[in-house]
Amino acid sequence: MAAYFRNDGWKEDVVLKKEMAKYVKQGFQRREMLDFLKRDFAQYAWSLRTLDRRLRHFDIQYNDKNVSVEEVKDVVKKELEGPGKLLGYRAMHRKVRQVHDLNVPRDLVHAASKGLRIFRGLEAGGPVGKKKTNPKGSFTTKGPIWVHSLDGHDKLMGYQNSTFPLAVYGCIDTASRKLLWLRIWVTNSDPKVIGRWSNMVE
Repeated sequence: MAAYFRNDGWKEDVVLKKEMAKYVKQGFQRREMLDFLKRDFAQYAWSLRTLDRRLRHFDIQYNDKNVSVEEVKDVVKKELEGPGKLLGYRAMHRKVRQVHDLNVPRDLVHAASKGLRIFRGLEAGGPVGKKKTNPKGSFTTKGPIWVHSLDGHDKLMGYQNSTFPLAVYGCIDTASRKLLWLRIWVTNSDPKVIGRWSNMVE
């Protein structure tokens, strides 16, 4: 005879609600949260769909749509004027969620920060949106077959050079960009092998 029991006791479980809210506040992914809940609340059945249903029941939201840009702007401004002045963009978003209890997406923190002083963590890396590049040096050659550039490719070899143990090594002429030779061998890191190939210009 099959035994039936009610599994809706979670609806009045205050501890469960508190833990779920804590995980959302800390930015846990749903699958990460599910692992902890299965461990700590094994008396309930769990799945991703069940987790979503219980989050809705407790009105726990990853992103609270009722939070305005002005609210977030006030919090960001307060942090920039105090202990959060050295925080980077991601750290600021995390602090807004965990310290100020504002469950907002990262782009809302970015939108709220417009017009405010740029985070110093980002400022140290250069202007926002501009990729930092090193200045290119000059290179001169006396003509073809004067300077050769050699390089290897071992991505096919994989973990510990055992997945597909064939390495590629090639040589081009730096003036004409002509491919002079291409070699495939079981290694491209032995200087004796590379040196022998270098004397085989066709």
